[in-house]
Amino acid sequence: MARILEKPELLAPAGDEESLRAAVAAGADAVYFGLRGGFNARARADNFAAADLPRIFDFLHGKGVQGFVTFNTLVFDRELPVAEEALADIARAGADAIIVQDLGVARLARQVCPELPLHASTQMTVSSAEAGEIARSLGVTRVVLPRELSIAEIARFAGNTDLELECFVHGALCVSWSGQCLTSEALQHRSANRGQCAQSCRLPYDLIVDGEHQRARRRTPASPGSGPEPQAEALAAQLKYLLSPRDLGAWDLLPQLLAAGVSCFKIEGRMKGPEYVANVVDKYRRALDAAIEHRASPLGARDEEELRYSFSRSFSHGFLDGSDHQRLVHGLYPGHRGVLVGRVEEVHARARHVLVRAEPRAPELKAGDRILFDQGKPEDDEPRGGLHACDALPGGLLKLVFGGPDQSTLDLRLVRVGDVVWKAKDAEVTRKMKRIAAQDRKVGVSLSVRGAAGAPLVVEGRDDLGRSARVESAMPLQPAQGQPLHEGLLREKLCAFGETSFSLRRLELELEGALALPPSELKRMRRALTAELEGAPPPRPARHVSTGHTPDSVVAPLLPEAPAGSAKLVPLLRTLEQVEAALKLGFDELQLDFMELVGLGVAVEKVRAAGARVVVATPRVQKPGEEGYDKRFERLRPDGILARHLGAVEHFRTNSHAETVHGDFSLNATNALTARTLLGLGLATLTPAYDLDLTQLLDLCAGVPAGRLEVTIHQHLPLFHNEHCVYSHLLSNGRDFRDCGRPCEKHLIELRDGMGMQHPVVVDVGCRNTVFNARAQSAAACLPQLLAAGVRRFRVELVRESGAETTRILRAYRELLSGARTGRQVIAEVGALEKYGVSAGTLVVVTQPHA
Repeated sequence: MARILEKPELLAPAGDEESLRAAVAAGADAVYFGLRGGFNARARADNFAAADLPRIFDFLHGKGVQGFVTFNTLVFDRELPVAEEALADIARAGADAIIVQDLGVARLARQVCPELPLHASTQMTVSSAEAGEIARSLGVTRVVLPRELSIAEIARFAGNTDLELECFVHGALCVSWSGQCLTSEALQHRSANRGQCAQSCRLPYDLIVDGEHQRARRRTPASPGSGPEPQAEALAAQLKYLLSPRDLGAWDLLPQLLAAGVSCFKIEGRMKGPEYVANVVDKYRRALDAAIEHRASPLGARDEEELRYSFSRSFSHGFLDGSDHQRLVHGLYPGHRGVLVGRVEEVHARARHVLVRAEPRAPELKAGDRILFDQGKPEDDEPRGGLHACDALPGGLLKLVFGGPDQSTLDLRLVRVGDVVWKAKDAEVTRKMKRIAAQDRKVGVSLSVRGAAGAPLVVEGRDDLGRSARVESAMPLQPAQGQPLHEGLLREKLCAFGETSFSLRRLELELEGALALPPSELKRMRRALTAELEGAPPPRPARHVSTGHTPDSVVAPLLPEAPAGSAKLVPLLRTLEQVEAALKLGFDELQLDFMELVGLGVAVEKVRAAGARVVVATPRVQKPGEEGYDKRFERLRPDGILARHLGAVEHFRTNSHAETVHGDFSLNATNALTARTLLGLGLATLTPAYDLDLTQLLDLCAGVPAGRLEVTIHQHLPLFHNEHCVYSHLLSNGRDFRDCGRPCEKHLIELRDGMGMQHPVVVDVGCRNTVFNARAQSAAACLPQLLAAGVRRFRVELVRESGAETTRILRAYRELLSGARTGRQVIAEVGALEKYGVSAGTLVVVTQPHA
């Protein structure tokens, strides 16, 4: 069973110090934040300098709050020395844990400081207990669960691991599995795995069905509770933001998550400000305390409304209730809206007011509230401004009055009749959250008071940080002549901590008889007790920190490989037509990645009948309860398995079978430490991550036996990998595979972006969608350098190419490897972009210590 913390944690985000202090003031048990300059997945946040960490941790620990540092990006070989120094700085400063994505960095961190706890980032894609075993073998003690798991799946995970489990409960949702999104990298040269997500999922896309543009509309009628605002959905002519999920809001699911085995409840939002942090932490603090104490949730409709004002694309439970493709994505807008007010009926620009037809559940409007006019083009600069006054008129109309040009940036000439009106910010809520954020969090103190006549009064105190103090009265207690010492007097004089950093948590009295002591002496004792407690620093864990580790001291070198042979081309195919074309060309090894298992079985038999080796690709991720896929693959008796997730690596290396196991790009090896770690688990070959450019790939080749690397030389880069099914959402009324009617078996969907590129959407055996880049890319021109580095296995990966296209592409690359064609000739023949992974120079390599 998963390890359960004695006191479940509420974990808050901090993109800067102001937000960190707001999280502490509002009641967070722990705060997570990143280093400035690199190695954290929110590189655009202000973040924290390494030199500030000792001061930050002293502040946090002085308030009884833990601090976790995010080190959750992939790391390149040339960055490892800088990463090592950063890890040492984090450990010396007193961090309570680091959150890591990169397997090699996890191993390096254990060498730098064995006592520093490691948490596996959601970016590591530890989606099952089997994957957790690999993380645990690297020293990880906690897994940040993928946001795609349901409560039932979390409980199943918890029942098969002894790791701590951490779960996101509030904030923005990525449509793609974390650690498996290459969209920003491919389309905007900003890798999400390097902290530079460009939020491509929040862009508008056109729906292309079987080659024809189709207006994307909501297929199920809106009903109360089914969407962000049913009335707003009815106003939308069509859905455009087809991959933009609602925000997660799970304040009402905390009891179920506790029962499932979750110990830490995580709030997303390192790009948000202190008012957001204070608002969300305050709400979840109250909800979590109630859940721990088995009380009903104290949060009501007003609390949800206040959460909407801080930031909301509307709320859902995400995947915690299981998949609901109709609810997860509404498709109406990609950013903050707030609470629906109504629709504009009249605009009086000169008079600086508009008349709005209010919805039945419209919120109260006050001076200072911020109003947004939704014109169905959220990517544009929509009209918005501060409200000067609101008057209720007969017939359900509201008169919204705005200040003059010098008081408001809103130009009412831009507002149109029919605009949807939202209350985006509430002035009073903003003021309230600023007050919460400015509070000084007190440390609780428990006092024990003992005394008897003729003996001094003895007060012993212990605070929530584990510090203790003992003071005695300077004079003995006397029998009371008047009113004796009593609890009320002691609370008033001894326990009035006032402006100090303490507050009374518990008072225990053991007084023998009616006793007296001057109030002035009680005050002196309080001051002495406070000074003694404050004078003792919070306990700090022992840390042994070392640097200067070599790759060989972190991960042992792999045994030398056999002498390199000739270069080999391995096609990865997704249709029976492609398989038949490849077999006609005489290929002796094929990799198969089919969307359904019946067709996969037929393809396996065809390859086997042709006398060729067949390698079956697993899904890219696997959740608890999906272990049956592995057994199905085993029954096909393939010659090899292409393991795409850590659970598959663990399963196929620890179960008795004859298959050769290959590791795929989705295991995210970007440095030799990670590659050695994965190959050392028994993988025959490993495909490096697609976050590398050619220079970085060659660096990796230098640190491992390059003959055990398989490089993808031609592919349509996989952009998004989604639990959310576009087919189910837009071509059916179904929530999931059980009632969607499987439109993916009848139709082909593409998503057209703003540049007119149509990206195919392919469904895997688990009903997950991969959106592939419309245009293939080729590293054919890099072949001489890769061969010189020792690489001998090269993959050509196809998506929906016809048999004729398959023949043309495979023949061109075969001639490339034989020397009959040059790389440039092949690229021209296949019509691909010329690059490997990302273009050189698009990723900043960290070479400097963090300022």
